[in-house]
Amino acid sequence: MFKQLVLASAVLAASSGIALADHSYKGERDYKGEVAPSCPTCATYAFMSGPYIGASVGVRNNYSGAPAVYKGLEGILSLGYAGVLTPSFYLAAEILGANSLQLRNYRDPDGDGIRTTWNYGISLIPGVMITDYIMGYVRVGAQRARFTNIGEHKCGWHVGLGGQGNIAPNWDIRGEYVYSSYHRTSELGRPRADQFNVGVVFKFM
Repeated sequence: MFKQLVLASAVLAASSGIALADHSYKGERDYKGEVAPSCPTCATYAFMSGPYIGASVGVRNNYSGAPAVYKGLEGILSLGYAGVLTPSFYLAAEILGANSLQLRNYRDPDGDGIRTTWNYGISLIPGVMITDYIMGYVRVGAQRARFTNIGEHKCGWHVGLGGQGNIAPNWDIRGEYVYSSYHRTSELGRPRADQFNVGVVFKFM
């Protein structure tokens, strides 16, 4: 009888050890530190926290209270840092610089155009995950632009709406509409701009 009890105890201990080992393998038990701790925010989302660089091209339309309109093709470079605050909410801060190539310049009767060459600014970009690979976002920020034909630099604000999709590891595509408004100029009133951009984003992750 005693031998049977000893044998039964040994079998029970062995089976308990196997169960604990099995739990440790699954991450439910970890007495020796051999299993990495679980991390709710470490899931494989397409949009992860970290720095990124972007390049876009867009059609820009400038106009003002005076009868002056400018249409240009603008190239944009941006550098940002993104943070995933929750599995469904995203927030990034971005600095950007741009320069434009004139497509057509409609001048007012006095011969003054409303062309912009370079501009630079900063944006906040809150976004919401539509799926694991597609995000919708809002862009809001401030910028400064040079209005070449009148030789003035003006500050302003911008707001936009866009979408971004993951197409490969570290690579996204982006499309957006941005509206800008600037301080009043001496000759052309208050300049405003509409812009449609498409581009790519590379994430350093």
